[in-house]
Amino acid sequence: MKHSGKISSVILWSVISAAFIGPGTITTAVSAGSQFQIQLLWAVVFATIACIILQEASARITITSDLTLGKALEKKFGHQKGFWIKLFIGGSVLLGCAAYEAGNILGAVSGLSLMIEGDGKIYTLLVTFFAAFLLWNGKQTWISTLMTILVGMMGVAFFVLALHSDFQLSDLLIASTVPRIPPGAELVTLGLVGTTIVPYNLFLGSGISKGQTVSLMRIGLTISVLIGGLITIWILLAGTVVGEFSSFSILADEFRNKLGLTGAVALGVGLFAAGFSSAITSPYAASIIASNVFGIEKRNFVRLVWGIVLMTGFIFGMSGIKPIPVILTVQALNGLILPLITFYLIIILNDGGIIPAHHRPSLTYNFILLIILGGVLLIGLNNVDKSISAALSLANTSHLNIVLVVTGMLLIYVGALLWKEKTTSR
Repeated sequence: MKHSGKISSVILWSVISAAFIGPGTITTAVSAGSQFQIQLLWAVVFATIACIILQEASARITITSDLTLGKALEKKFGHQKGFWIKLFIGGSVLLGCAAYEAGNILGAVSGLSLMIEGDGKIYTLLVTFFAAFLLWNGKQTWISTLMTILVGMMGVAFFVLALHSDFQLSDLLIASTVPRIPPGAELVTLGLVGTTIVPYNLFLGSGISKGQTVSLMRIGLTISVLIGGLITIWILLAGTVVGEFSSFSILADEFRNKLGLTGAVALGVGLFAAGFSSAITSPYAASIIASNVFGIEKRNFVRLVWGIVLMTGFIFGMSGIKPIPVILTVQALNGLILPLITFYLIIILNDGGIIPAHHRPSLTYNFILLIILGGVLLIGLNNVDKSISAALSLANTSHLNIVLVVTGMLLIYVGALLWKEKTTSR
């Protein structure tokens, strides 16, 4: 395998890390660090590993079956049922793209404002214009190369901030491997998972995997996502040196007071790179979903889809709405849809009528997929339980035993489906 092919694959898949390291990642990871120090580091590690595995599953379906995810759903569940599944999942993820775009543009503008004081509305126009220019040309190599540069900028910026955290290596290793959700951390934990395993990235990865081999895809994907996970850890560590925040300008003041001018500039650079890269990848993913899930092929219609997503972010940017609440809400909602998408990926990947035998997952791989499904189910259902309990003002707001039982029953059901598929395909 040539080194040039490996490098090209890493550059291609840098779109994924650039997509999930957006203002939402910064907001959620800094919130996790400032409120709970390094206690939620395990969630970033879990999400990074799960992201690699789920992205690999999504891309493997496309590469080995030569079907888009939309066509694979239709083949598995039939035209009518497959249509409704595509409509629900694809529609939900498209709405997520639009909601993310609001935070993306606002984050890029906030980063620019921290570096160079200026009119936020003019910055919003500039960010939107340059994003539209790149998307209109639609050249994948341009977008991938730019994403690689922006990810590099984020890496350097947040590494500088993370250096000022004060933790022993042994503490970091324990926090990375021992799961624990402190009281009040449920929403942030779900957000950390949702901001790393971004649902629209699963469709984006499927779309850009066309023409690659499975081995090249795995190399580029793994390196790219590991770099993204490492940057997320650095962001969380940077958050441990500041207090709670409600806006990026207040966060910049915190970094400036504790780390000097370097801290504020590093945040500005990192925030702009994260926001601008995601401002491009979110509409880009929406256009791929339109093509791969809903079968929209006409270029003008595809441009209309990413244009609507981009305009949603532009309208939010011009309105002056504060980005923090919007970003956190979107992260949590995307975390809730993850179990459903994970379920469909597992079922399709094990279908003997879609995936060739030598590319279907082994027993061990399926076990890992079920662990990931259980993890996202447990976090998602626990958060739903907390929300319902709070809304109904129930005295006991924790029903972890019930959540565990429901999660276990759902995993048994999925396991039974996989066993049935294995026995019928022999």
